[in-house]
Amino acid sequence: MKTTTRTAIGITLIVLIGLTSWALAGTLKEQKYINLGEAECQKGNYEAAIALFSAGIDLNPDNHYLYNDRGLSYLEKGDKDEAISDFSKAIELKPDFAEAYYNRGLAYFKQGRGAGYLPNAISDFTKAIELKSDYAVEAYYNRGLTYNSHYNRGSNYDKDDTTDYHAKAVADFDTALALDPTYVLAYAGKGNAAYRNKEYAKAVEYFTKALESENQIIQKAGNKGLAGVYASKARALKAAEDYDKSIADYNKALALDPELGTALGHQASNYLIVGEYYKAIELYDTTIELYKNDPTYKHMYSKYQGKGDCYYNLGEYDKAIGMYDKAIEECAKNYPSRAYRIYAGIGNVHLALEEYDKAMENYNKVIELAEKEDSYVANAYKGLGTAYKELGEKAKAREALEKAKALYEEYGEEGHGKSENIEEIQKLLSEL
Repeated sequence: MKTTTRTAIGITLIVLIGLTSWALAGTLKEQKYINLGEAECQKGNYEAAIALFSAGIDLNPDNHYLYNDRGLSYLEKGDKDEAISDFSKAIELKPDFAEAYYNRGLAYFKQGRGAGYLPNAISDFTKAIELKSDYAVEAYYNRGLTYNSHYNRGSNYDKDDTTDYHAKAVADFDTALALDPTYVLAYAGKGNAAYRNKEYAKAVEYFTKALESENQIIQKAGNKGLAGVYASKARALKAAEDYDKSIADYNKALALDPELGTALGHQASNYLIVGEYYKAIELYDTTIELYKNDPTYKHMYSKYQGKGDCYYNLGEYDKAIGMYDKAIEECAKNYPSRAYRIYAGIGNVHLALEEYDKAMENYNKVIELAEKEDSYVANAYKGLGTAYKELGEKAKAREALEKAKALYEEYGEEGHGKSENIEEIQKLLSEL
């Protein structure tokens, strides 16, 4: 079975080992439940599969294969805690059960970085490799993905951890390719590693190499997996500010998987950047409709914020304010600490309307509410500087604009307006 999991910055491909429907793994009655359970799981009927594997366990609670298979069914269903429990039981019953170590590693990985289980995933993948199972290639690949998850934008998420996760990730992907040169998903893994290290041209090269073997990607991860590789390549192209090629690759990704949320969001952002605002609004609306009834989706605020930016650029200021207000409302549900990001957009609307006091009030709210300096704070200082310039307060304008420039240089991200904002500030400063 195959599945995909989403990260903060794009698509990561996960390859699951298939069910262990071993011939005569126990008694004939147990084998019946194994066979029937596998059939239901392959059809996506995970509850039915779990019930069948559970019935087999009732017959023989010492059958490690049944726990592994039920764990996989739980994992496909999204019940990661239950999956980890079953894989752990399988390992307890058979301490050298490489498949269960591998699958538990996947379950730990899918818990996400925030859950604190990535070291567990690394340990389990390492154990699977040590046992020299038939799944060493997959274990190296998925351990590489786990190392990737410790690292982003040229540094470790944990600043106190000096482990070189980037080098470890690349080494594991290279080992996977050395073991099996046809395992082209490892090139995509190297592409993601390069992207996280801010080596965008190199990332594009690796994704392109992976995409030379589309059929092999489909065999391992299906059409959705192929969509993920195109989306990851498009993300790297966007970061390199090659927006036309990025848009083309996101369109390929969405043709393969029309509900790929990260592709929808990034493509909408692309259209916003290149000024195709109505196309961006359409994609934001598609994403809103797709996730409106999903209580686990936490980023709805960014879609309303994006729509607000579009309406602002179209000069439809009332609609822009309405969207920003909706974005703040959504932030309050899931990410109250991120609401500060939206006030700069409201400030921009008032600045465009020459309502300078209201504009500065909102820009200052960004600065006051932000827990740390970042590109959103840079936006606020740029707005303040522009407002002061329009009011003829040149010294305050220069001070704010210089602060904005420094923040963009430190925190700005290529492909997300860094160069454009710095260029705009230089022009404003030259006019003082």
